[in-house]
Amino acid sequence: MSSKGWKQDMTVYDRPGWNSFTYGFPHWGAIRKCDDEIIIRFDVADASGINDDFYCEHYDSVTLASRDRGRTWRHLDIDWQKTVPQRFADGTLVGMSDARALRSRPEQRARLDELGLSHLWHDDVLLSWDLWPSAMADELRAKGMLLWDRPIGPTPNHVLLPEGTVATHAPGSLVALRSTDGAATWTRHTVEGIEQHYAHFGPCAAGSVVLPDDTLLVPCYGIRQGESDPKRFTLRGAEIFALRSEDTGCTFERIIVGSIPNVALNEACLVYHPPSGDVVATIRGEEVHVSRSSDGGRTWSPPQSTGIRDAYPLHTICLASGALLCTHAHRVFPGGIRATMSHDGGKTWDLAEQKILRDDVLPSSYIGGTGSVQLDDGAIFTFYNLVKPEGVKPEDRVELDQPLTLHPRWHCYIAASLYSEDFVRPLGADSR
Repeated sequence: MSSKGWKQDMTVYDRPGWNSFTYGFPHWGAIRKCDDEIIIRFDVADASGINDDFYCEHYDSVTLASRDRGRTWRHLDIDWQKTVPQRFADGTLVGMSDARALRSRPEQRARLDELGLSHLWHDDVLLSWDLWPSAMADELRAKGMLLWDRPIGPTPNHVLLPEGTVATHAPGSLVALRSTDGAATWTRHTVEGIEQHYAHFGPCAAGSVVLPDDTLLVPCYGIRQGESDPKRFTLRGAEIFALRSEDTGCTFERIIVGSIPNVALNEACLVYHPPSGDVVATIRGEEVHVSRSSDGGRTWSPPQSTGIRDAYPLHTICLASGALLCTHAHRVFPGGIRATMSHDGGKTWDLAEQKILRDDVLPSSYIGGTGSVQLDDGAIFTFYNLVKPEGVKPEDRVELDQPLTLHPRWHCYIAASLYSEDFVRPLGADSR
């Protein structure tokens, strides 16, 4: 197969010594198109300290906007309350966040002080999970809480947790954030009826969708109470569900999408497909699964495999042509970013003509998730984060088909691809 169409790659943001990453996506929201302006949001953290899903010693978020197809960017200082919100026909903005992320800074610091963990506090710290002293692990498990107690990541030099701590992500509350004055002020209210069902859950706010009738659907995943071994954190058998609102985020109904025994499905992205009127859920797993709803998200078909493998995290949009485009990280050899299309509303996926956006980077579990928009001229813009070595020493392992080990470690930067809908490139072919 020969290449066709066109593609341009670009570096968007690179801060040496700091990790700029999108792998929190789709939890907090990452990309929107407003009047052909691309708006992206991502996280940055000091690479010399601990920075991962659980805890970042020194952290910030960055929001950028571009009016020239990603060639130049300006910083936005906008109060979006932890997420890029969805917009309704009347201008109402609605975002979703875990209540943990909305704790005030004094509350966060007081909690660490009470647990004897005050040394973990920094004015720019990010506490994504709840940290506890390791001595409390048995007590927390006895309460049925799911613990993460592995302090070291994929390679020996990658520290996930501060020494002497464990982490939990027990259900707090999911909060809907509403603004009716263009983000000048926000109201908050708790979404009822979640925490009593799940021992762990995660909202995928940026995978949410507003339907033509202003119905809001927010995908989530959860481990049901009592259905996971508290001694071993696992997402196998996790349940996919959607929160459905018909009143612009004032109230929500929990709708079950589905689960598969012993299969680790979790993060999902919802997209409306105008030609069929269906809502399509693409669901992260060792193989991407798809579920569809033909009644506005009230009921869903059982999740079915697409055949797309090693595709996480992911993001799906519907193009003007009616085709669905699922972009996703590829974290095994050859590392990079890929995109797969469906021409029948998500029933089948064109694996034979997969778009290889990048296959020129070191494979790593920290290649970030994608976010995509289609511009008014039909071009597709997809952004993501990649891994870059800061310096390679003789003892480093950087073979493309082996786990990445660097001393000092790598850092992540934000990159993007702009390409035509008909772009296709075989694996390893020159994309220029």
